[in-house]
Amino acid sequence: MQRPTGAVVLALVLALPGAAASQSNVGGAESDVRNEKKVRELYERFTEAWNRHDPEALAALYAIDGDHTEPDGNHVDGRAAVALLFKRQHDTVFKHTRLLLQIADIWFMTSEVALVDGGYAISGIRTPDGEELPERRGRLTAVVLFENGQWLIAASRLMIPTELPYKR
Repeated sequence: MQRPTGAVVLALVLALPGAAASQSNVGGAESDVRNEKKVRELYERFTEAWNRHDPEALAALYAIDGDHTEPDGNHVDGRAAVALLFKRQHDTVFKHTRLLLQIADIWFMTSEVALVDGGYAISGIRTPDGEELPERRGRLTAVVLFENGQWLIAASRLMIPTELPYKR
């Protein structure tokens, strides 16, 4: 039987009774506080692997069938595809980058599923001809799952805020 994709997991989680009313874990249940610490450690390992430019270590933080969507809409499915994407990026445009990641909130939908929200900044991005680009700042939303004794990224979505024409 094929496991559901990250999008299916997110849709199912949001359909759970009380999911819409979920709160941040400030003052939450003891298990949520413990798990929140573990999820934050997952993203600390992500940041460390990024700054070492280690695509395999980055991909190992994803579920086997996890997926990732870049701000430009580029989407990859599965840990192997995530590893290949990060390898291509870190061999080229992200070779000299530094990542700063700030996790703002973690909402536990169940004891094994959480929604993560935060922001990121990447400096040192270079075009193929070597020109350094301005720091890229964006937002991160992810679904993480507790599988095989560890928290893993099931679905990661990045976006870069932009002014909408109808809000000018």
